[in-house]
Amino acid sequence: MAIFQTNHTFKGSIKNVFSALGKYERYSEFLPGVTASTVLPAPQGSTAKCLVRTDIHVIKTFYYTIEMHEEAPGKIWWRLVESNIMKQNDGSWSLTAAGKTKTSAIYSLDVKYKGLIPSSITDQIVKANINATLTGFQKLIDAEK
Repeated sequence: MAIFQTNHTFKGSIKNVFSALGKYERYSEFLPGVTASTVLPAPQGSTAKCLVRTDIHVIKTFYYTIEMHEEAPGKIWWRLVESNIMKQNDGSWSLTAAGKTKTSAIYSLDVKYKGLIPSSITDQIVKANINATLTGFQKLIDAEK
């Protein structure tokens, strides 16, 4: 897959949006297909804030663990550490205040799956899920207010 990128405006201050996006342990409550999200300590000597193991269920349960980095209040980014389905999952949120009650976000994702899954299929999976994912994040932002 080529890097997928989308722009979105969230209802919420940049501080609230950044805080909600960093509630990794709550992702399973708001994001479609996520059945568990566990925050783990970052490896010793790492600049990461933490590791996050995410379980997703699509016919069977898959998992991936990503290393999370944060620069408050404008950037969150990650890279894949391990997975039983992905060979790459690098992405980021870049946030900019759009007034006091809105935040402009650029979401970038570069994901590659193990096996012989054509990139046209992975592109469709990401694009098909992005609206539900953004809606889930807005619900998390609203719950954190």
